[in-house]
Amino acid sequence: NAMANHGILPHDGRNIKFTEMSTKIHQTFNFAPTFCDFVPRYMAGLLKRSYKTDTCDLADISMHNGIEHDA
Repeated sequence: NAMANHGILPHDGRNIKFTEMSTKIHQTFNFAPTFCDFVPRYMAGLLKRSYKTDTCDLADISMHNGIEHDA
């Protein structure tokens, strides 16, 4: 969500390619490429979509036992 708020990902948070997300995470945070690929691949798996060809909306990942944390 923060990346969309800053215009790194589409501002509306829709139709984001999983592969684009990997690239943008790496460019923005300079995390290890394996980590940058892991998170979008995990999301694609949760949503039962193809990492290489499909897209997602940020709202799609708002699911219990998906990607969440305690504040």
